Amino acid sequence: MAIQWKRYVLKAIFLGNIICLILLAGSNLAPYLSPANWWPVSLLGLIFPLLFALTVLFCIFWFIVQRRKAAYCLLLILSSIPNIISSFGFYPGKVFRATKPANTIRVITWNVGLMNYMASDSTTARSNNKKILDALQNFDADIVCLQEFFTAVKPGNYYNLTDSIARVSGFPYHYFSFDYPKFNGEFYSGSIIFSKHKIVDTAKAIYEKPFAGSIIRAGVQIGSDTVDIFTTRLQSVHFGKNEYRILNSLKKGGDGNLSGSKSLIRKLRFGYHERTGQVELVKAAYLSSHRPMILTGDLNDVPSSYTYRQIKGDMQDAWLNKNFGMGRTFRLIFPTLRIDYIFYNDFFTCSQTSRILSGGSDHHGLVTDIQLQRQP
Repeated sequence: MAIQWKRYVLKAIFLGNIICLILLAGSNLAPYLSPANWWPVSLLGLIFPLLFALTVLFCIFWFIVQRRKAAYCLLLILSSIPNIISSFGFYPGKVFRATKPANTIRVITWNVGLMNYMASDSTTARSNNKKILDALQNFDADIVCLQEFFTAVKPGNYYNLTDSIARVSGFPYHYFSFDYPKFNGEFYSGSIIFSKHKIVDTAKAIYEKPFAGSIIRAGVQIGSDTVDIFTTRLQSVHFGKNEYRILNSLKKGGDGNLSGSKSLIRKLRFGYHERTGQVELVKAAYLSSHRPMILTGDLNDVPSSYTYRQIKGDMQDAWLNKNFGMGRTFRLIFPTLRIDYIFYNDFFTCSQTSRILSGGSDHHGLVTDIQLQRQP
């Protein structure tokens, strides 16, 4: 009887293993298949780290119990190497050096969550914004790219955060996208590039509606060179309290709510569909540059995704090159969500990269030091 029970348990485990392997195979295909036609596969890419970890555990189990079956897991583990390389930094973690070496460009990118415009009270908003402003000042960056930036546009207004950051952190130059007006045009949200070096030219490409966003470029004169700085934020999924409640329930082992789950899937599908078109506009924008180029922003997608693979292209990923681990940048939902990036082309080398963990936003910022190595 005991032998028969053991046989049933092993069959059940093997069935679960096969299902996991099928899902992992799908997640490995996610970077190569457009979400416009294959959005369910894109969802699998979102949970790639979980599927990979489960496969590793299955592999260890079968290696102990029935080695022949471990071969299936090993095959999928090997096929996951491209996703592992894009998802996980293998550079030994080191303390970020505050002092910038000579001839270094320090770049920050950060989704600042509308500068806490939606906070529950003004005290919380001021406290969180102070964390952001203090971090920007302390890191002494040359270039700061902020997404979901919110500011008054009238000079002297208390909430004119453009003036505050420019004055306090010493940025004489900036370029703002003015994507979305609020309160009869007295306030705007969008992406902004602050620079301590002269901005010599700018450009903006607007995404198709209903998304109110754009990719912006600032040509920054650094010494005798002009460097193109791009920043953008792509379509998010706009999860509300109901979707976050469902996700928290699933994390705790609950079954969630069917109607709410449909809303969650619908928003994910919408986000994937909209980003597919935005990806093409981003590529067209930066591929037109023949200068040394840095692209920063909130792509609202993970490294095991079509969005990441298409936009990164031949560029380097600052996190992968100079840090260790998954580098979570979105603080909510799962600990695997690296959705904010600093990319650069082969005119540069990177010396150090870190996250900005000061709080103030639902995203962590990224800071990196890069050096211009060869002439255009």
